[in-house]
Amino acid sequence: MIKHKASMDTLTKGLTIGVNILLLLSGFIPFLSNNEFKFSDLMIPGPVYIMPFSLIIILVITYGFSPKGYAFEDRKLVIYRPFQNKLYATADIHTVSIVNKNELKNSLRVFGVGGLFGYFGLFRNSRYGTMIWYATRRDQFVVIERSNGKTIVLTPDDPNSFVSEFEQRKQR
Repeated sequence: MIKHKASMDTLTKGLTIGVNILLLLSGFIPFLSNNEFKFSDLMIPGPVYIMPFSLIIILVITYGFSPKGYAFEDRKLVIYRPFQNKLYATADIHTVSIVNKNELKNSLRVFGVGGLFGYFGLFRNSRYGTMIWYATRRDQFVVIERSNGKTIVLTPDDPNSFVSEFEQRKQR
């Protein structure tokens, strides 16, 4: 089994760092203000004190579902994520191909994350229709078309190695 890494590109890293700083700072401004903070206020918390914890929960959940790598193991495609790996049967995979970034350029996010720790969730464009993305960059796309008509988009660091490993496993 070869684990294919999914590194973030410069834009994704910048967005992730910027959004993290922005959310964390905006969430903790009430604690840094001139108003006297009393721990007794936390017993019956108001929105000002709930906000920092809500923002942290959003960051943790988003990180938990972000892709970290991919592998083929035991007749399954595994998408590694911090919370729970996502599995797809390789028998259901019709084709795996490298596509030019221009083919996915005008994809719209339907439901998911568009830059914070990656690009994952449901996306749509005119060529592929609705797709499930597990991407961390915007330049090296691998499109997986499944026999049920659903499309998956991945961004392994070495797309050629990923595709050739699938082809080798398919021939076995």
